[in-house]
Amino acid sequence: MKVLMLVNWKIEYGNTVPEDKQPPDYYVKGVPYWFFRYFKDCKDWEVDVVDCHSFQLLERFEKNVIRFYVWQTLKCLPRLNRYDLILSHGMQSGIVLCLWRRLFGKGKYRHIVFDIGAFNSARESGRSLRLMQYAGRSLDGVIYHTREQREYYENCHPWLLEKSRYIPFGADTDFFRATDHDPQDAPSYILCLGYHKRDWETLLKAYGLLRERWGRTERLPELRLIGKEGIADGVAGVTALPAVPVRRMKEEVEGALFCVLPLQSFRYSFGQMTLLQQMALGKAVIAANVPSLRDYIQDGQDALLYEPENADMLAGQMERLLLEMSLREQIGRRAAQTVQTKWNERHMAEEIQEYLTAISRLP
Repeated sequence: MKVLMLVNWKIEYGNTVPEDKQPPDYYVKGVPYWFFRYFKDCKDWEVDVVDCHSFQLLERFEKNVIRFYVWQTLKCLPRLNRYDLILSHGMQSGIVLCLWRRLFGKGKYRHIVFDIGAFNSARESGRSLRLMQYAGRSLDGVIYHTREQREYYENCHPWLLEKSRYIPFGADTDFFRATDHDPQDAPSYILCLGYHKRDWETLLKAYGLLRERWGRTERLPELRLIGKEGIADGVAGVTALPAVPVRRMKEEVEGALFCVLPLQSFRYSFGQMTLLQQMALGKAVIAANVPSLRDYIQDGQDALLYEPENADMLAGQMERLLLEMSLREQIGRRAAQTVQTKWNERHMAEEIQEYLTAISRLP
């Protein structure tokens, strides 16, 4: 099986596996890419990967103006018919090929999209929806990671229902596995990771409420934000740092009392990688009760939820974990077990392989 995978992020190409990157972020020829390493008879799957790297000016235009990648697909057009499957991770990396197939024919290969953003942020009207409806009719399959996206397909892309498959996202439990910490290095801060579609206002308001309840004393641990430098300048008790390499990020998670994931609410997939990686490391996570996370959490068992934009409720959940060490540790243990048994890359890969094999065999 020959596969071309178009990914909507930049990856490192090299001859050896880098130590400071996760499998989605590098490609080494001869080494199975990302989840393909779990495929049965993975050597029979020949996978080429093309990222969204382009010329600097064009990159800027694609990312900030049109918000999809043109050059990524155009440079692959002469060799598309060498492949059995083309996989686009996100419609940013899929729409140009979809339009090409509508205009010039589908070719011999199958085209499947990992629909991370519900085509174009689940829009239900306007020109962008009409464009996605036109383009999406060329697809042979869709994989999605959030169950509620199916309702969107029913309303706006009903012809895709028979072609689409819900496959839960999975974390890399080999890399994200808790390690033993020196008891002298006790956790001392609350951690929030990420930069995209985070509800910083609610998180900072909730932390401010905690400072008022705790009398603004040094008893309240620091709130550490990683990935959004400058977002909390001048806010007492809060430190905001830029993004860090993945191994440093793992160390930051392991060193935290617990983690907070204050997502905004959208009806498509995002935030799942951050959530599951933190759970895999045995951390209790307080997360917004948004559609993209509901499939993956049992509230009060392996994580705690709060209603989006409800700073009072978020402050209450944070205070619970600050005061109840046994609850914090119990949720962290259950979280790690949940990811190890359910939400891991191996299970994700098994379902993806089954689906891709079925699609490739269709007449």
